[in-house]
Formats: sequence, C-alpha cells, structure tokens
Amino acid sequence: MPVVPVGGSSSSQHVVPVALTCSWMVLLFHAAFGQKPAKLPLIGRKPFVAAWNAPLDMCTLKYNVTTNLDRLFHIRGSPRADWTGQNVTIFYANRLGYYPHYTPEGVAVHGGLPQNCSLDLHLFKAYQDINHFIPAEDFRGLAVIDWEFWRPQWSRNWHKKDIYRQKSRELTAKAYINVTDAQVEELSRRRFEKSAKAFMQRTIQLGTRLRPNGHWGFYLYPDCHNYNLHEENYTGFCPLLERMRNDELQWLWNSSTALFPSVAIRKSHSNSISNLHFTQHRVRESLRTASLTSKEYDLPTYVYLRLGYRDEALTFLTAVRAEFTSEWERINTLSTVT
Repeated sequence: MPVVPVGGSSSSQHVVPVALTCSWMVLLFHAAFGQKPAKLPLIGRKPFVAAWNAPLDMCTLKYNVTTNLDRLFHIRGSPRADWTGQNVTIFYANRLGYYPHYTPEGVAVHGGLPQNCSLDLHLFKAYQDINHFIPAEDFRGLAVIDWEFWRPQWSRNWHKKDIYRQKSRELTAKAYINVTDAQVEELSRRRFEKSAKAFMQRTIQLGTRLRPNGHWGFYLYPDCHNYNLHEENYTGFCPLLERMRNDELQWLWNSSTALFPSVAIRKSHSNSISNLHFTQHRVRESLRTASLTSKEYDLPTYVYLRLGYRDEALTFLTAVRAEFTSEWERINTLSTVT
C-alpha cells in the first residue's frame, strides 16, 4: 500500500528526505534525460513537492494526538475509505469500478480476468466512483490508481500473478477445440493483454476526461524490477529486458498525466549502498519513461517512499529518524529560492 508520495511538477524530481546524496543524484539524472520542458508546477513556484498520504487523522480520533504537517508537506491526504474530496486520492481495487482479479485464496472477483469482465459496466461504475471520491470538477491534486493484482503484460505476471496466465489458458481451452498447446498459449496471451490494456487505458482516460486538471497515473508504474539486492556486486541497474518492456507500455504513458514509481525497501535490505543504487536507478528509469510520451512535456514524476520498511511499516528507516525535518526544510528552502 502506498504511503508517502514525493515528487513535483517538474520532470526533475527529488527522493526526499531519506538521503541528501540520493536527492542530488536524481537531479543529475534529470539533466541527462530531460529532452522536453517540464509541465508547470502543481503548486506555484514549487517544482519539488512532498505529499503525505497516511491515515494520521486516526491519531487524533483514537489518541487525541494532533500533528502539524503544514511545515513539511504541500499536499496532505488520508487513504481512509470514507474520506473524499482530498488533494491526494488513492483508488484501490475496491474503489474504482469493477476491477477483475483473484483473491489470494484463488476466488474470482468480477470475473477474475479482464477478458472475463464487462468493460462497459466497469467504466459506468468507475464514473460514479470518480465523482464520489473527487467531487470537485476543478480538482488539481494527485489521482493514483492502485491496481496491483495483475500486470498488463503477459510476461510480467510471474510468481503469485501466474494465476492470471493459468486461468487465461483454461478460459481459452474451453472456448476452442482442436488447438495445440502453443496456440492456446498465444491466444490466451493476446486476449489477456488486449483486455488488460483496455481496462487500464480506458479507466485512466475516463479519469483525465472527468478531472482534466488532476495528475493521473498508476501506482508502481514504471517499474524496472531491480529487486535482486542480495546479489553480489549489486549495481541497481534496471535490466535491459525490463526497460524494453517499459517501452512497450507507450500506450500507458501516453494516457497518463503523471508517474508514480515506488522506492520502498524491505528491512532485510540493510546495505545502504545497495539501497542507494536501488533507488537511484528506479527513479532514473522513471525519468527516462517520463520523456517517452507524445506529449509536449515530460510527465511529472512522484516517487512513493515509506518512512518505514516495506514489510515492517512500524519500523522506521534509520536515516529518516534523524534527518526528516531538517533535510526537507533545507531542500524546500533551496527550491523556493531558485
């Protein structure tokens, strides 16, 4: 679940405030990749912004503890289901239309597969959900679609996501007779990818049409799958195959108005140098992708990070404890001056 998006309306983005070194490296990447002008800032004179998206309001409701985030964050929101009209709106699987998927127990929801669910009914429900969660037509915040059950590319549905390939094969085998295994595989891939693309593309196009001033994108996109941090001599580079697969998602980048990659790390990844390489190359790949679209500007990139580890959210990152406030204030001052 995404917690803290950090980024801005320029294609030069900070990863803040985990490490100053990492932040400045991201700026250097922008200088290398930026080939088009950046979109105007979401907030005037703030090319780098930080957004809070965690249910901190629960601290007030449960413990009567209030916090003042105004000095640290430009945009604030809570992912709680009953909150609407926020500057940061997360659309989870159960909040936007009829998103087809399988539960961890293998139970089909809304048909399970995108090719086994009505796109029209989904879009009609999504229309209602967007109007509910973002009632203001002049909305100028972040709209993040968090669909993580399957990926639109057949080849990227590995491990637990392999169920979508298995079920697609079963569906195809029932629909056709006297076909070879190779033909079933190819037909299944084509049907799945065509339907998955339609669900993602038509949904985000609906969002950008209804709330055109918002920054719309899918959480975790782009990804470069450089998760092999335990390998000896880990470099963090995104594999060439994964970068090529990101190039194939041109339709998604052209339909999006922002990118929302993640740099969350696991507690077992304790090597700070490896984490630095992991982060810098994920952001670097996002900035590369941001310039691939047919738009006249690079897509704004908002980098999601957690104050805690990905698998132990209540265990805070060591660097964050000591440097969070001072580092962000320093960077914010610099961006204001420039």
